[in-house]
Amino acid sequence: MRRRSRLAVTLVALLTVGSMIVSSDPRNQALAADPIAEARAERAAIQAELAAQRERLDQLRATSASLSHQLDLAEAELADVTAEYERVVGLLQLVHRAVYRITRQLAELRARIERMNDRLIAVSQDIMEQTEELLAREALLQDHLRSAYQQSQISLLEVILSAESLDAATNQVGYLLTMSDQDKALADEIRSIREQLTVKRETLREGRAALREARRAASEQQALLVERQEQLKLLEDQTAKLKAEAERKRAEQETALNGALVAKGNVAEEIEANERAFQQKTALVGRLVAEREALEEARRLAEEEARRNGSRLSASGFRWPEAVTRVTQEWGPTTFAMEPPYTYQGVYYPHFHGGIDMANGCGTPILAAKAGVVVASGQPLWPYDPGYGVVIDHGGGIQTWYWHLTTQVVASPGQVVGTGQVVGYEGTTGFSTGCHLHFATNILGIWENPRLVLP
Repeated sequence: MRRRSRLAVTLVALLTVGSMIVSSDPRNQALAADPIAEARAERAAIQAELAAQRERLDQLRATSASLSHQLDLAEAELADVTAEYERVVGLLQLVHRAVYRITRQLAELRARIERMNDRLIAVSQDIMEQTEELLAREALLQDHLRSAYQQSQISLLEVILSAESLDAATNQVGYLLTMSDQDKALADEIRSIREQLTVKRETLREGRAALREARRAASEQQALLVERQEQLKLLEDQTAKLKAEAERKRAEQETALNGALVAKGNVAEEIEANERAFQQKTALVGRLVAEREALEEARRLAEEEARRNGSRLSASGFRWPEAVTRVTQEWGPTTFAMEPPYTYQGVYYPHFHGGIDMANGCGTPILAAKAGVVVASGQPLWPYDPGYGVVIDHGGGIQTWYWHLTTQVVASPGQVVGTGQVVGYEGTTGFSTGCHLHFATNILGIWENPRLVLP
């Protein structure tokens, strides 16, 4: 009896030690935490990328809709019996820019689709590998459980009593306890792998669905782009028919201007003075760009007027600066000897007209093309150019210039003017061959064709 009591005490001690070994072993405490967190983080990253991809697709659709609108405007302009070559060319330039943007956006979207496809392939490969790992570990656990079940048929007491020594009994009991601990760790690992697989399979399913939609939308936009490029080619072919008429009209205007200049005399002196004035006017733009007082009020006023005026304004909110439009000289390179040289888009031109001239008679009211702030008036270019004029800043680096006005300038610097508000009267001050308005648009320091903003 005394020997069996000692054996029982020994057995209890061994069980206590084994329990301490199991409970103090930290190997499996965070086994499943990090891999699962990584799987969820990967899913969140893929969802963020898919959201960015959808945003790019929305931008592509918006640009595509804008292109359709611009093509419709160009078609309508060509269908008009009074279609003007310069106006149509300006519209087609906008169309070309939209086509370029769409082409670039499509390329970026396809690149994103391919990058996402590569990520999803990697996720799919992970799923395959982890599935194989899961099956192997489940089989191993099943083998352990079967072995433990078979061994559990033998009493621990019988193991101790049948052992050759107490040390041998301790080793056998410890082995059984360690196997139980390993099985628990294996089961935790299996649960972790299953949870990872659940997250990754959801990620793969969502990602593939989003990719299918993105590929379908990209294909649709590509097909639309091809159609619109064909439409653009037709419009360009039709526009070519207007070119001859535009060139004839320009030649007539320049012949008349040169004739008036010769009749006036002092050609060389006036050309030199006009060139200095043109350079001074360009330099003045740089100083005026910094002046932005009261632009917020001007923008609010422009929005209200745009709602009131509707179709009389262009898409960007501009109107013609005279109630009746009668163009006498277009913007751009010219043979008119009095115009100064200018370099536009890297090309040097010996004579360049930096605006559009229009004439409706001396004293015709000159109207603000759009709401803005007057940043210069009177004779801003004196002594290089004695002409009277008004400069209006519309924000965003866009200014409109009104030149050769009468000395009765009614707008003053710092004044907020609304669209259509009278700022002066048509005159012939400065280097002028007769009463007319020189209307120019300066965008970020460059003299651009006013027809790009006019209706």
